[in-house]
Amino acid sequence: MSLDLWRSPLNRAAFALRRALGFRRGPPTLANEPKDGLFDYLEPGERTRAEERERALRRRFELDPLREASSRLDYRDNLYLLAALEEIFAGARIEHPRERPLRLVDVGSKSFSYAFALERFLGRSGQAKSRPVELLGVELDGHVVYRDLRSRADYADAYLAQLASGAARYRVADFCDVRGTFDVVTMFFPFVTKRALVAWGLPLAVFDPERLVRHALAVGRGGLICALSQTEEERDRLVELATAAGATIERSVRIECALVAYHAATLDRWGTRIAAPR
Repeated sequence: MSLDLWRSPLNRAAFALRRALGFRRGPPTLANEPKDGLFDYLEPGERTRAEERERALRRRFELDPLREASSRLDYRDNLYLLAALEEIFAGARIEHPRERPLRLVDVGSKSFSYAFALERFLGRSGQAKSRPVELLGVELDGHVVYRDLRSRADYADAYLAQLASGAARYRVADFCDVRGTFDVVTMFFPFVTKRALVAWGLPLAVFDPERLVRHALAVGRGGLICALSQTEEERDRLVELATAAGATIERSVRIECALVAYHAATLDRWGTRIAAPR
Protein backbone atom coordinates (compact mmCIF):
# COMPACT_ATOMS: atom_id res chain seq x y z
CA MET A 1 0.00 0.00 0.00
CA SER A 2 1.36 3.41 -0.95
CA LEU A 3 2.16 6.19 1.51
CA ASP A 4 -0.82 8.17 0.17
CA LEU A 5 -3.27 5.34 0.89
CA TRP A 6 -2.21 4.35 4.39
CA ARG A 7 -1.49 7.80 5.80
CA SER A 8 -4.41 9.76 4.38
CA PRO A 9 -7.12 8.30 6.69
CA LEU A 10 -4.93 9.08 9.71
CA ASN A 11 -4.31 12.59 8.38
CA ARG A 12 -8.05 13.09 7.83
CA ALA A 13 -8.88 12.25 11.44
CA ALA A 14 -6.07 14.36 12.91
CA PHE A 15 -6.85 17.31 10.62
CA ALA A 16 -10.54 17.22 11.56
CA LEU A 17 -9.64 17.17 15.27
CA ARG A 18 -7.27 20.14 14.91
CA ARG A 19 -9.93 22.15 13.08
CA ALA A 20 -12.59 21.30 15.65
CA LEU A 21 -10.40 22.28 18.61
CA GLY A 22 -8.99 25.45 17.02
CA PHE A 23 -6.30 25.41 19.70
CA ARG A 24 -4.81 28.78 20.73
CA ARG A 25 -2.77 29.76 23.81
CA GLY A 26 -1.60 33.19 22.71
CA PRO A 27 1.67 34.28 21.13
CA PRO A 28 4.91 32.90 22.59
CA THR A 29 8.00 34.90 23.47
CA LEU A 30 10.26 34.30 20.49
CA ALA A 31 13.78 33.04 21.14
CA ASN A 32 16.63 35.51 20.74
CA GLU A 33 19.87 33.66 20.08
CA PRO A 34 23.39 35.00 19.40
CA LYS A 35 24.32 35.11 15.73
CA ASP A 36 28.10 34.55 15.94
CA GLY A 37 29.24 31.46 14.08
CA LEU A 38 26.01 31.55 12.10
CA PHE A 39 27.47 29.52 9.22
CA ASP A 40 29.86 27.24 11.10
CA TYR A 41 28.33 24.25 9.32
CA LEU A 42 30.14 25.35 6.11
CA GLU A 43 33.76 24.88 5.05
CA PRO A 44 35.92 28.03 5.45
CA GLY A 45 35.62 29.32 1.86
CA GLU A 46 31.87 28.78 1.68
CA ARG A 47 31.49 30.21 5.18
CA THR A 48 33.18 33.46 4.14
CA ARG A 49 30.88 33.79 1.13
CA ALA A 50 27.82 33.14 3.29
CA GLU A 51 28.92 35.77 5.81
CA GLU A 52 29.41 38.29 3.01
CA ARG A 53 25.97 37.50 1.62
CA GLU A 54 24.42 37.88 5.06
CA ARG A 55 26.00 41.31 5.50
CA ALA A 56 24.83 42.44 2.06
CA LEU A 57 21.26 41.26 2.67
CA ARG A 58 21.25 42.79 6.14
CA ARG A 59 22.28 46.19 4.78
CA ARG A 60 19.95 46.18 1.79
CA PHE A 61 16.85 45.05 3.64
CA GLU A 62 17.64 46.57 7.03
CA LEU A 63 17.54 43.29 8.92
CA ASP A 64 19.11 44.42 12.20
CA PRO A 65 15.76 44.36 14.10
CA LEU A 66 15.25 40.74 13.06
CA ARG A 67 18.87 39.76 13.70
CA GLU A 68 18.64 41.14 17.23
CA ALA A 69 15.37 39.39 18.11
CA SER A 70 15.21 35.94 16.51
CA SER A 71 16.44 32.39 16.72
CA ARG A 72 19.32 31.31 14.51
CA LEU A 73 16.97 29.04 12.57
CA ASP A 74 14.40 31.77 11.90
CA TYR A 75 17.05 34.31 10.96
CA ARG A 76 18.72 31.96 8.48
CA ASP A 77 15.34 31.00 7.01
CA ASN A 78 14.56 34.68 6.40
CA LEU A 79 17.98 35.17 4.79
CA TYR A 80 17.37 32.17 2.56
CA LEU A 81 14.02 33.48 1.44
CA LEU A 82 15.44 36.93 0.64
CA ALA A 83 18.19 35.33 -1.45
CA ALA A 84 15.62 33.17 -3.26
CA LEU A 85 13.32 36.14 -3.92
CA GLU A 86 16.22 38.09 -5.42
CA GLU A 87 16.76 35.22 -7.86
CA ILE A 88 13.09 34.77 -8.71
CA PHE A 89 12.32 38.47 -9.19
CA ALA A 90 15.53 39.29 -11.11
CA GLY A 91 14.57 41.66 -13.93
CA ALA A 92 10.96 42.02 -12.78
CA ARG A 93 9.08 45.19 -11.90
CA ILE A 94 6.77 44.91 -8.91
CA GLU A 95 4.10 47.50 -9.57
CA HIS A 96 0.92 48.66 -7.89
CA PRO A 97 -1.26 51.80 -7.91
CA ARG A 98 0.56 54.58 -6.05
CA GLU A 99 -2.51 55.51 -4.02
CA ARG A 100 -2.46 52.29 -2.00
CA PRO A 101 0.02 49.84 -0.45
CA LEU A 102 1.30 46.87 -2.39
CA ARG A 103 -0.85 43.86 -1.51
CA LEU A 104 0.52 40.35 -1.11
CA VAL A 105 -1.16 37.09 -0.18
CA ASP A 106 0.98 34.16 0.90
CA VAL A 107 -0.45 30.69 0.34
CA GLY A 108 0.27 28.00 2.92
CA SER A 109 2.04 30.24 5.43
CA LYS A 110 2.53 27.63 8.17
CA SER A 111 3.60 29.78 11.16
CA PHE A 112 4.52 32.75 8.90
CA SER A 113 8.03 32.79 10.36
CA TYR A 114 9.30 34.47 7.18
CA ALA A 115 6.88 37.42 7.24
CA PHE A 116 9.72 39.83 8.05
CA ALA A 117 11.63 38.85 4.91
CA LEU A 118 8.52 39.18 2.75
CA GLU A 119 7.70 42.64 4.04
CA ARG A 120 11.28 43.89 3.68
CA PHE A 121 11.74 42.45 0.19
CA LEU A 122 8.55 43.94 -1.20
CA GLY A 123 9.02 47.23 0.60
CA ARG A 124 12.60 47.74 -0.58
CA SER A 125 12.92 45.99 -3.93
CA GLY A 126 13.62 47.73 -7.23
CA GLN A 127 13.46 51.51 -6.94
CA ALA A 128 11.37 51.41 -3.77
CA LYS A 129 13.14 52.77 -0.70
CA SER A 130 10.21 52.26 1.64
CA ARG A 131 7.09 51.07 -0.15
CA PRO A 132 4.03 50.41 2.07
CA VAL A 133 3.07 46.74 2.04
CA GLU A 134 0.00 44.81 3.19
CA LEU A 135 0.57 41.12 3.90
CA LEU A 136 -2.00 38.38 4.26
CA GLY A 137 -0.80 34.92 5.26
CA VAL A 138 -3.26 32.08 4.71
CA GLU A 139 -2.81 28.62 6.23
CA LEU A 140 -5.34 25.80 5.96
CA ASP A 141 -3.82 23.84 8.86
CA GLY A 142 -3.09 26.71 11.23
CA HIS A 143 -3.95 24.82 14.43
CA VAL A 144 -1.05 22.38 14.34
CA VAL A 145 0.32 22.30 17.90
CA TYR A 146 4.05 22.37 18.60
CA ARG A 147 5.96 20.85 21.53
CA ASP A 148 5.51 23.97 23.65
CA LEU A 149 1.72 23.56 23.28
CA ARG A 150 1.34 26.61 21.08
CA SER A 151 -0.13 26.48 17.62
CA ARG A 152 1.02 27.75 14.26
CA ALA A 153 -1.50 30.57 14.61
CA ASP A 154 -0.03 31.51 18.01
CA TYR A 155 3.43 31.73 16.48
CA ALA A 156 2.12 33.71 13.52
CA ASP A 157 0.83 36.36 15.93
CA ALA A 158 4.32 36.63 17.44
CA TYR A 159 6.06 36.88 14.07
CA LEU A 160 3.65 39.53 12.81
CA ALA A 161 4.29 41.57 15.96
CA GLN A 162 7.90 41.96 14.77
CA LEU A 163 6.81 43.93 11.72
CA ALA A 164 6.98 47.70 11.75
CA SER A 165 3.98 48.42 9.53
CA GLY A 166 1.23 46.63 11.43
CA ALA A 167 -0.43 46.00 8.05
CA ALA A 168 -0.15 42.22 8.17
CA ARG A 169 -2.70 39.54 8.95
CA TYR A 170 -2.83 35.77 9.29
CA ARG A 171 -5.91 33.67 8.54
CA VAL A 172 -6.57 30.02 9.22
CA ALA A 173 -8.59 29.32 6.10
CA ASP A 174 -8.75 27.61 2.73
CA PHE A 175 -6.90 29.91 0.32
CA CYS A 176 -9.56 29.26 -2.31
CA ASP A 177 -12.08 31.00 -0.03
CA VAL A 178 -9.98 34.21 -0.01
CA ARG A 179 -11.42 37.06 -2.03
CA GLY A 180 -9.83 40.27 -3.20
CA THR A 181 -7.12 41.44 -5.57
CA PHE A 182 -3.41 41.13 -4.85
CA ASP A 183 -0.36 42.48 -6.64
CA VAL A 184 1.79 39.51 -5.65
CA VAL A 185 0.86 35.95 -4.70
CA THR A 186 3.55 33.84 -3.04
CA MET A 187 3.34 30.05 -2.92
CA PHE A 188 6.21 28.46 -1.05
CA PHE A 189 6.17 24.70 -1.65
CA PRO A 190 2.52 24.41 -2.79
CA PHE A 191 1.08 20.92 -2.76
CA VAL A 192 0.82 19.96 -6.41
CA THR A 193 1.61 16.27 -5.81
CA LYS A 194 -0.26 13.92 -3.50
CA ARG A 195 2.87 12.57 -1.84
CA ALA A 196 3.99 16.00 -0.64
CA LEU A 197 0.55 16.85 0.74
CA VAL A 198 0.17 13.60 2.66
CA ALA A 199 3.74 13.76 3.99
CA TRP A 200 2.90 17.14 5.59
CA GLY A 201 -0.12 15.74 7.41
CA LEU A 202 -3.04 16.76 5.22
CA PRO A 203 -5.79 14.45 3.92
CA LEU A 204 -6.22 13.72 0.22
CA ALA A 205 -9.68 15.28 0.41
CA VAL A 206 -8.10 18.76 0.26
CA PHE A 207 -5.84 17.92 -2.71
CA ASP A 208 -6.93 20.01 -5.71
CA PRO A 209 -3.88 21.65 -7.34
CA GLU A 210 -5.81 22.79 -10.42
CA ARG A 211 -8.23 24.77 -8.25
CA LEU A 212 -5.37 26.14 -6.16
CA VAL A 213 -3.44 27.47 -9.16
CA ARG A 214 -6.54 28.85 -10.88
CA HIS A 215 -7.49 30.75 -7.73
CA ALA A 216 -3.96 32.13 -7.32
CA LEU A 217 -4.13 33.46 -10.88
CA ALA A 218 -7.61 34.89 -10.29
CA VAL A 219 -6.78 36.88 -7.14
CA GLY A 220 -3.43 37.88 -8.63
CA ARG A 221 -4.90 38.90 -11.97
CA GLY A 222 -2.49 41.19 -13.79
CA GLY A 223 0.15 40.68 -11.10
CA LEU A 224 2.91 38.21 -10.32
CA ILE A 225 2.88 34.75 -8.79
CA CYS A 226 6.09 33.71 -7.03
CA ALA A 227 6.54 30.02 -6.26
CA LEU A 228 9.19 27.84 -4.67
CA SER A 229 9.10 24.12 -5.44
CA GLN A 230 10.89 21.38 -3.51
CA THR A 231 11.79 19.39 -6.63
CA GLU A 232 12.01 19.78 -10.38
CA GLU A 233 9.07 17.38 -10.69
CA GLU A 234 6.91 19.68 -8.57
CA ARG A 235 8.13 22.71 -10.54
CA ASP A 236 7.17 21.03 -13.82
CA ARG A 237 3.69 20.20 -12.52
CA LEU A 238 3.16 23.78 -11.31
CA VAL A 239 4.29 25.17 -14.67
CA GLU A 240 1.94 22.77 -16.46
CA LEU A 241 -1.03 23.87 -14.34
CA ALA A 242 -0.27 27.59 -14.68
CA THR A 243 0.26 27.39 -18.44
CA ALA A 244 -2.98 25.46 -18.89
CA ALA A 245 -4.78 28.24 -17.02
CA GLY A 246 -3.45 30.90 -19.40
CA ALA A 247 -0.52 32.26 -17.38
CA THR A 248 2.93 33.15 -18.69
CA ILE A 249 6.06 31.67 -17.12
CA GLU A 250 8.49 34.60 -16.89
CA ARG A 251 11.36 32.92 -15.06
CA SER A 252 12.28 29.55 -13.61
CA VAL A 253 15.60 29.09 -11.84
CA ARG A 254 17.24 26.55 -9.58
CA ILE A 255 17.73 28.00 -6.09
CA GLU A 256 21.20 27.15 -4.85
CA CYS A 257 21.86 28.78 -1.51
CA ALA A 258 23.90 27.71 1.55
CA LEU A 259 22.36 30.20 3.99
CA VAL A 260 20.49 27.45 5.87
CA ALA A 261 22.07 24.60 7.79
CA TYR A 262 19.95 22.04 5.92
CA HIS A 263 21.08 23.38 2.51
CA ALA A 264 22.16 19.91 1.31
CA ALA A 265 18.48 18.95 1.28
CA THR A 266 17.51 21.96 -0.87
CA LEU A 267 19.64 21.29 -3.95
CA ASP A 268 16.67 20.43 -6.18
CA ARG A 269 14.59 23.49 -5.25
CA TRP A 270 13.28 25.74 -8.00
CA GLY A 271 11.90 29.27 -8.01
CA THR A 272 9.30 30.28 -10.61
CA ARG A 273 7.86 33.68 -11.50
CA ILE A 274 4.51 33.60 -13.25
CA ALA A 275 2.62 36.49 -14.82
CA ALA A 276 -1.09 36.12 -14.13
CA PRO A 277 -3.34 36.96 -17.10
CA ARG A 278 -5.26 40.21 -16.97
